[in-house]
Amino acid sequence: YPKVQRLEDSMSWHASGGFHGQFVNTVLHPSLGKNPIARSSQILLLFLAFCLCVFASIHLLNTAVAVKKAMLNTVEFPLKCSNPETRTCPENYYPVKFEINDHDHSSPPPSCPEYFRWIQEDLRPWRKTGITRDMVERANRTANFRLVILNGRAYVEIYEKGFQTRDDFTLWGILQLLRRYPGKVPDLDMMFDCVDWPVIRSSDYPGPNATAPPPLFRYCGDDDTLDIVFPDWSFWGWPETNIKPWEALSRDLKEGNKKSKWSNREPYAYWKGNPVVAEKRMDLMKCNVSEKQEWGARVYSQDWGKESRQGYKESDLANQCNHRYKIYIEGSAWSVSEKYILACDSVSFLVKPHYYDFFTRGLMPVHHYWPIREDDKCRSIKFAVDWGNSHKRKAQAIGKAASNFIQEELKMDYVYDYMFHLLNEYAKLLKYKPTVPTLAVELCSETMACPAKGMVRKFMVESMEGGPTDTSPCTMPPPFSSYARDSYLRRKGASINQVQIWEHNYWKNQNRPEQWSEKERKKKKHADAGTPEEFRVRIWGSQALNGYDSAAVVAVEEARLELSGSPALPRRRAHPRRVCLHALARVHFWVRTYATSTGSVFAYVGKTSKSIAGNTPQNSILPTEVTHIDPPKVPIKNYPPKKFEIPLNCSAYNLTGTCPVNYYSKGFHVQDHDLPSSSPPTCPEYFRWIHEDLRPWRKTGITRDMVERANRTATFRLVILNGRAYVKSYKKAFQSRDTFTLWGILQLLRRYPGKLPDLDLMFDCVDWPVVAARLYRGPNAAAPPPLFRYCGTPSTLDIVFPDWSFWGWPEINIKPWESLLKELKEGNRRTKWMDREPFAYWKGNPNVAEIRVELLQCNVSEKQDWNARVYAQDWIQESQLGYKQSDLASQCTHRYKIYIEGSAWSVSDKYILACDSVTLVVKPSYYDFYTRGLMPVHHYWPIRNDDKCRSIKFAVDWGNSHKGKAQEIGKAASNFILEELKMDFVYDYQFHVLNEYAKLFKYKPTVPPGATELCAESMACLAGGLEKKFMMESMVKGPSDTSPCTMPPPYDPLIRQSLERRKVTVERQVEVWEKQSRGES
Repeated sequence: YPKVQRLEDSMSWHASGGFHGQFVNTVLHPSLGKNPIARSSQILLLFLAFCLCVFASIHLLNTAVAVKKAMLNTVEFPLKCSNPETRTCPENYYPVKFEINDHDHSSPPPSCPEYFRWIQEDLRPWRKTGITRDMVERANRTANFRLVILNGRAYVEIYEKGFQTRDDFTLWGILQLLRRYPGKVPDLDMMFDCVDWPVIRSSDYPGPNATAPPPLFRYCGDDDTLDIVFPDWSFWGWPETNIKPWEALSRDLKEGNKKSKWSNREPYAYWKGNPVVAEKRMDLMKCNVSEKQEWGARVYSQDWGKESRQGYKESDLANQCNHRYKIYIEGSAWSVSEKYILACDSVSFLVKPHYYDFFTRGLMPVHHYWPIREDDKCRSIKFAVDWGNSHKRKAQAIGKAASNFIQEELKMDYVYDYMFHLLNEYAKLLKYKPTVPTLAVELCSETMACPAKGMVRKFMVESMEGGPTDTSPCTMPPPFSSYARDSYLRRKGASINQVQIWEHNYWKNQNRPEQWSEKERKKKKHADAGTPEEFRVRIWGSQALNGYDSAAVVAVEEARLELSGSPALPRRRAHPRRVCLHALARVHFWVRTYATSTGSVFAYVGKTSKSIAGNTPQNSILPTEVTHIDPPKVPIKNYPPKKFEIPLNCSAYNLTGTCPVNYYSKGFHVQDHDLPSSSPPTCPEYFRWIHEDLRPWRKTGITRDMVERANRTATFRLVILNGRAYVKSYKKAFQSRDTFTLWGILQLLRRYPGKLPDLDLMFDCVDWPVVAARLYRGPNAAAPPPLFRYCGTPSTLDIVFPDWSFWGWPEINIKPWESLLKELKEGNRRTKWMDREPFAYWKGNPNVAEIRVELLQCNVSEKQDWNARVYAQDWIQESQLGYKQSDLASQCTHRYKIYIEGSAWSVSDKYILACDSVTLVVKPSYYDFYTRGLMPVHHYWPIRNDDKCRSIKFAVDWGNSHKGKAQEIGKAASNFILEELKMDFVYDYQFHVLNEYAKLFKYKPTVPPGATELCAESMACLAGGLEKKFMMESMVKGPSDTSPCTMPPPYDPLIRQSLERRKVTVERQVEVWEKQSRGES
């Protein structure tokens, strides 16, 4: 082998002086000549050893370079907590400017995720106008704090403490942004609201010439508001629920996700949370598995009190990735839980959300999540689970897309970059140089973390940015074009619609006979057999035909007559034209059908149209052989003469634009056909307060000057002359308050035409009374201006008048009182008091007053059950859903209902009192025209304002321990509403207060300049939608055939004082009982 020999000589030479000489001489060389295979292997081994050494050398070199680079670029801002009590920030806290020393010049910053494009959309309202100091300061009405950044330093002015630690960790997050990008965040001035619900309604700023809205930051937005969306506090930790900072938690979620493969997970939809924060979550609880139905859901209530005691063992988010499907449902508004749910590889079921946060607008239905219908949650969830279990690969792809989105596009780097770009773009719009507010204090990591304790401090330290990052923020994507944005939204909508179509077809197929189970088939077969008198019918039309009842046309779809000892007649499908229903009276009708084999059959059925639609007639008299049965004789009633009516003449008004000349007769004689010899009833006791309200003018009378002095705050001036109304408007009231107040007065004129004397009044539609009694005290004091409004207080002299809602409140779909009262009466009967939920219920808008926000704290929580179930009412969402969740007649389901005032008095009092439930009245500061007739512990239970939660708990415990007495209180209140607040008495109160007021006049009223005549035509004919509907429903058709009730005499001063003392004594007695129950003296 000459070649091998030459290689051997060459390697021996090299080994004697080479780098690997010792290794070659001692290991390889002795054996080179033994055989070719061994020699080749040794050559290969030598080559591999050489490569390994080269790789190790390069690795050591790279490591050295990386360490040097890190040493060059890493600058830390240590936390200086030597004196935790010091509340001042270090002088050189952040450098004014910090240059990033990035040695890798070849790699530019990454592009930001697509959802960053929504930053430009959120700031679009100020793109043309810019942002002025006045705009910013207008946002302080609801803001929790104002934050100013100057030269990289933060200053905060606190207006109101946020719920739990929301404001603390929001501010902490912004401080970490300043540590991450020191000197990069420009000077700015912003207002931040830590409450969930957006408040800057876009409808308040319509059109190109509208005032620019106030810029207000918060955690979420919706399609009807302009609040600027910002990352929420939980990214830096939520100590109250032991939720870690996002950077650590996202790692835990990633690891927890790996513990169970998707196919090995439970094939159900999982949700765990606090259901009492919103009614929609309470509805979700109905989708749990039960003995009657399997909806494919496993839904659990989270008891945070128990969790905190047990060390949060059952609420570890990283251990909740064990179901194939997870449900996201909003609470009172948006919820922070969405990112935790999406991170699980499970298919996220999003129950139709109404709010969005900063990243969720980047999610696409059927790609990142599965949309669930809000109005049919259980069936929608069932379909989604069945679809996923039948399309496992597609379902897994949806779950994986969502978790990838969370892990890759919502990592903490991008959260900070979103903050940076949002604040940077916002600052570009400022038209002024920000300055430190008067009451602001400087904020830095030391002033927040050093004094903090427990979990708050732990999470702050964990989430603290050590110093500047060595990379620049990601590169912002370009703004949406209008077309691209609209196309994106259409695509979302189309995806959701497609799912609903699939769902509809799924349930349609489920209801087909071939899809029924064997048990269902047997049940159906048994029902079909029936008895001889059973008919199943279907109403074909709801319109009246030829003057008959609305059920005038029906079709008998199937009829089987099983005769004793005779075979059943064959089934026949009757032709609709051969079936006729003659309504002889409202509860009787005839059905005639033809059967080919039996001739004519006439059947009399004594049931209503409702029975036809759904129930089986109980005592049909269809015999074996029947040719004809005479209809029953209907007794004839001697009806009274037809009432005189005043028709609504819109045709004439539309032509002339003026009210009819002979609109009301000047005098109308009452003809009481039922009780010709009876006198009018006596008015309820609360009418006596009319005299008290008018007492300030009893001695002086009322002059024109007094009336005109009231125009400072009045919404309108109303003059009635010869039974005709003239109005001069000073300003538009909130919503339709003024419209329906005036409409109510017009109905009074139609009810009692020619009965009201001439008068002149000022009306203020704002809640708060303004005529302070202290300004008009003493024998020589000037008489106060007479000003009408909806409520009063003991320290004011405003004249109280029935509110607009008695004729309807279209903005929130509250019907006129007369029809609503009937519905409340029926709704009250659905659930007996003993069968109702043994808790105190309240649902309303908490944002209108601090007292209501405080009430939310009385809700059941992880720490305490105060026996209250309190819900925030989202009226925007309600309007979108058709007001299905705010039907007042369906809210008589709890033994106790809470009344609490809003910014002043609330119209809700009457709806709450009508329910047979015990009304828990949180100590009111205002009264309306009838509530002064209510007595504590007889009509309602008083609740302390300064200790609401404990007071409510005692009241509920007392009622559940004294059920008989509690029911008596509830019944006394509902009887009061049904009997003493019926619409007849509302009109009579209007009549008497205006009549007594007019008696005080010292001048002859005249039509003021600028006034216009008002009549039913001028209001109803021009109205539309619910406004017109409620006007037509509440319109008085013509004069009443009875006179107004008889006014009770004025209070004797001693009697009035005795009544007021009695009220105070009873309230104090309840407070004594409360204290005794808690062992207090």
